Amino acid sequence: MYIGLTGNIASGKSTAAMFFEKHGCYCIDADEISRIVMSPGEEAYEGVVREFGRSVVRDEDGTLDRKMIRDIVFSDPVKRKVLELIVHPAILSYEQKAVGRIKGKDDKALIITQAALTVESGSYKRFDGLIVVYTDPKVQLERVMRRDSISMEDARKIIAAQMPIDEKLKYAQFIINNSTDMDGLEREVRRVHELIRMVMKCSKQGGKDA
Repeated sequence: MYIGLTGNIASGKSTAAMFFEKHGCYCIDADEISRIVMSPGEEAYEGVVREFGRSVVRDEDGTLDRKMIRDIVFSDPVKRKVLELIVHPAILSYEQKAVGRIKGKDDKALIITQAALTVESGSYKRFDGLIVVYTDPKVQLERVMRRDSISMEDARKIIAAQMPIDEKLKYAQFIINNSTDMDGLEREVRRVHELIRMVMKCSKQGGKDA
């Protein structure tokens, strides 16, 4: 099966993915792929420089200043859409090749791709199911403030700029509640992993009966 994993800022997507890997899943990180496809010499890199100008290029090594780009698109929805149109096709192409390599060596693989904009971009449609990591709003606010060393006001602005988590939950087949601690998150991942394996088993049995 090929499963999407998403959630809002400070929800714990990356940590959840790490726990899924401990259970033998293959995890693909769309954010890491974006770093690769936006590196010098890659197609997305040239597109970003063309649209955003040389000011987003670091003088010392020629790489893109991702923080500057995030700041630009955070306050400009049009620029954000332009960035998505440049980067997302390149990410998808890279991701599909990675999935093909995994399936080539393990036809029973459970592959999970984590990405922040799975619902917003519509890419959830290509998965067999979607996991949404949920965090209590108060806990999320505290985590953002602590992680980024920012004020409550700034943290609220960042959270408000994202699709509300309640909206994302409508697209989920599996929900992980990460409102407690690491042990609680690991238990939630174990529970959802077992559910997905049950679905895979039932799907195989159904196919044999047919």
